[in-house]
Amino acid sequence: MDFRSLTVKECFDNPKTAAIVKELAPSLTKYPIKLFNRKNCGEIFDLVVSKKILPAEVAKKIEEEINKVL
Repeated sequence: MDFRSLTVKECFDNPKTAAIVKELAPSLTKYPIKLFNRKNCGEIFDLVVSKKILPAEVAKKIEEEINKVL
């Protein structure tokens, strides 16, 4: 399993991966995460980068860090 195929629910249920997101992109925790539980992290991160909510560099760093943990 890798970051792109991981569901948002699985990401935030895992304390290690949730800590990485909260550390590197605390602005994402302001949004109602429960609405995206069944979506893949890859889809959501592509969306937040395209809407300029999160810079592409930060999204890439989060993806790398979570892949190391998984």
